[in-house]
Amino acid sequence: MKKKRQPTELAKTIAGGDMRGDSDAKRLFQINEIAAWFLKSCVEEFSQLTIQNIVSGWIAKADRRLGTEPVMQDVPPRISVIGSEDNSRTDGTVYFDFRTEIPLPNASLTAPFLVMDMELQNDYKKNLALHKRSVYYNSRLISSQPGRLTSGKVIYPRLCRTCGFWIFPNAPKRLANHVRHTRLVEENVVGTAPLTDGEDEANKLIDIWKFYLHDGIPPSKEDTILWLLYVLLTRTMSCEEKFKILVNEFDFKITEEVERMCTFTEMVFKEGIEKNQLKIFINLKKAKLDDNTICSYMGITMRRLTTLKKLLSTNGNLEPKTV
Repeated sequence: MKKKRQPTELAKTIAGGDMRGDSDAKRLFQINEIAAWFLKSCVEEFSQLTIQNIVSGWIAKADRRLGTEPVMQDVPPRISVIGSEDNSRTDGTVYFDFRTEIPLPNASLTAPFLVMDMELQNDYKKNLALHKRSVYYNSRLISSQPGRLTSGKVIYPRLCRTCGFWIFPNAPKRLANHVRHTRLVEENVVGTAPLTDGEDEANKLIDIWKFYLHDGIPPSKEDTILWLLYVLLTRTMSCEEKFKILVNEFDFKITEEVERMCTFTEMVFKEGIEKNQLKIFINLKKAKLDDNTICSYMGITMRRLTTLKKLLSTNGNLEPKTV
């Protein structure tokens, strides 16, 4: 008799419909294979390794080091988050979406880890603050290391490299399927002497990758990491299509977690539509419009309006926005 698999914590969150916008979507990137693809695509030391080798040989090492246990017997532990909050009395509090430490293959003994952060940005905003924030976040990944990796002391040779991944699933069309890379660059102003190993290593301390997607413009499958992100986050694919692609093209193991994950984007999208309709309905109701006018304005049926009224009775704490 085949043993029934029990859903993992993430699977329960997704299946239960207890969505909180970005916060739960960000947990998708805690799945081992997803993190492994980021490492393989963007970090040179992992580029020649297979996904399953990265998962079993390096992500698993990070998990064991941090004392995590498998949620299910047939599923390896998800990549561990070392804490989303990084606060300081003078600098204020920074809340990272997803922060962890991964051992680096063939790394030096003094700085053996990569400190990785992933930031999922639902709304692309063309402003200076966003791009400065990405640099600031990576800087905090460096400045917070003495409290965690070097026993409270600033030991400069032991500062580890940092890598920030910023994902924009709703970027404007002009940026669709772009990948941008930010890093420290040192150049000779006078003279032509090459960089020393120490200088080159210091310049690698900050590494920022930005991925821009648009739901209506799928990337080429040859752009592997963009294609993976598109499959994970798009609303144009069925759950079955996503599951097939993840297993066949990206070497995901067939687990309860992956099966549930494929339904995630669709559920979040539906919830978002429902919340927006409720907010619009509240505003139109305040304007004392009749039901027929409301249906006409919103482009919904009377039956849908009845459903919204029922939802409103159990979600009366929604704050209306001006339409």
